[in-house]
Amino acid sequence: MQMAGEIKVGPWGGNGGSEWDMGAADRIIKIDIFASEVIAGILITFTRNGQKETKLFGSILGDPHPISLQEDEYLVGVEGSVDTMWEITLVRNLTLTTNKESFGPFGSSGGKPFSIPVASGKIVGFFGRAGAMIDAIGLYLAPN
Repeated sequence: MQMAGEIKVGPWGGNGGSEWDMGAADRIIKIDIFASEVIAGILITFTRNGQKETKLFGSILGDPHPISLQEDEYLVGVEGSVDTMWEITLVRNLTLTTNKESFGPFGSSGGKPFSIPVASGKIVGFFGRAGAMIDAIGLYLAPN
């Protein structure tokens, strides 16, 4: 579900699990990241076309890390790393940055780093691959 002016970047990670795609949101309200040694799941609450939705990708294994965004707050960067663990390439850790602060890192250190800073615009959605854990993650970017 891509709207005018938006682009998809990524994904970073492996090709295990199944494809998932939340599409582009009007506003991301809250993100819960479930992590232990790797990123197990991402629960995203957002609005699109005046409707509030919550979608879970991956699982709720590991510790929950809730991130609630203020009304005027939006994501401007994601960084993390991917690594082969248990013979599967997974997203090992994530740090989310908004226009106000940074959250994380969640997960464990190590792996091959990736970073998506948004110089102008914002992150409005996520996609990737997941089974019991997040295998890969990508982003929807939009102008402000």
